[in-house]
Amino acid sequence: MIVDNDTTIVNNDGVDRKNWSEPSSLSDRAFDYIRKSIFDGRFGPGDKINELDISNKLAISRGPVREAIRRMSSSGLLVFEPNSGARVVALSADKVEQLYDVREALEARAAALAAVRMTDAERTALSRTLEAHSQQMTEDNSNSYPRGGSDWDFHLMILKGARNDVIWRICGDELKDMFYLLRSQHGSSPGRGRKALEEHRWVAEAIVAGNADLASLLMAQHIRASRDNLLAAMRASALDAKSSISR
Repeated sequence: MIVDNDTTIVNNDGVDRKNWSEPSSLSDRAFDYIRKSIFDGRFGPGDKINELDISNKLAISRGPVREAIRRMSSSGLLVFEPNSGARVVALSADKVEQLYDVREALEARAAALAAVRMTDAERTALSRTLEAHSQQMTEDNSNSYPRGGSDWDFHLMILKGARNDVIWRICGDELKDMFYLLRSQHGSSPGRGRKALEEHRWVAEAIVAGNADLASLLMAQHIRASRDNLLAAMRASALDAKSSISR
């Protein structure tokens, strides 16, 4: 049994058992299973989502599975193709850059707002979160950021602290899964985890100090660095794929 950072309980068959006792959660069961399968790599970019296979796996009818697929397509994780059905999204480098343009603008603004609007307790919690991430990396003797949602823990705390419902809806809700998917598919370059932690600390220090302009600047730089790292990882993956085909 696996317990992830969202306290979701998952058995070794990969099926999310959270809230299974709720009679109205059939679609949620299918949604959670498909979502986790995508993030874990069981369903890769371009893979077709088979309603029948999933309904058999979860022992539920195809209706809730179909509804879960419709819901997931609205988040961008799945795309529909004529006469083919739903497939896992395969993002191009151009699409990734567009997503990061939006993220940079909104999260930089969120950091500025958080520097003004966060409570003392929230500022303390932000710093302690980074201390916990650093400690985990030290204990694991790893240069990679802690697996799961740890990186997003930091960003979501700032988005919440900004107290802007529109920024939260876009970055904290609608686009969150897309960025989590990109990280799970492409990982990061060696040493990027330590650098990202350092960038997080700079942003947090500016927020704690109440320096809105500096917090905004540092967050924008951090998002751009994350984008560049991701695009480099995508290019490396594409080269590896071509190399494998040519062998």
